[in-house]
Amino acid sequence: MAKADLSEIVCSIARTLDAVGERWTPLILRDLFVGMTRFEDIRRDLGIASNVLAARLETLRAHGIVESRVYQTNPVRREYLLTEKGRDLYPVLATLIAWGDKWSAGPEGPPVLSVHRACGQHTSGVVVCEECGEPLTAETVYWQPGPGARRGLGTMLVGDFIEATE
Repeated sequence: MAKADLSEIVCSIARTLDAVGERWTPLILRDLFVGMTRFEDIRRDLGIASNVLAARLETLRAHGIVESRVYQTNPVRREYLLTEKGRDLYPVLATLIAWGDKWSAGPEGPPVLSVHRACGQHTSGVVVCEECGEPLTAETVYWQPGPGARRGLGTMLVGDFIEATE
C-alpha cells in the first residue's frame, strides 16, 4: 500500500512526517546520531530488511536530511551522514527519548543516558522558550495563526480552535 502524501496539508507536523514519519526512521536517525554511518551496521543494529532500510535512507536523502558518500568502490558501499537539516532533528529525538524514558523504559530504567558534553551531567530533552528560556508545556503555550495559515486538507477545523485559544 502506498504511503499517503502529507506534503499538501497546511501543517508543519504533517509535512515533517512526510520526511521522518515512517516507523523505522527515528531509529535510523538515532543510529546516525550516535555515529553509526554504514548501511550494514545500521541494518544489523536494527534487524531491518535491506530494502526497507534503503527506502528509508533514500527518503531521508531526498529530503536533505542525510547525504551518502561512497567509502568503498568494489563492491560499492555507502555511508550516510546527517546534514545540517538532519542534525536539526536532534531536539525532536531528544524529547521523544525523554518521553520514552519516562513512560516506556520499564522498571530497570532507560537503556541509554544522554550526557551533556559541556558539563558532563546526565540530561534529557526539554523544550524551552527561545526568548526567555522557560520550559514549554501544554499548559504554558497557546496557539495562534501563523503567516502561512490557511484552511485546507488537514486544517479544516483546527483553525477554529486556534483562533478561539488565548
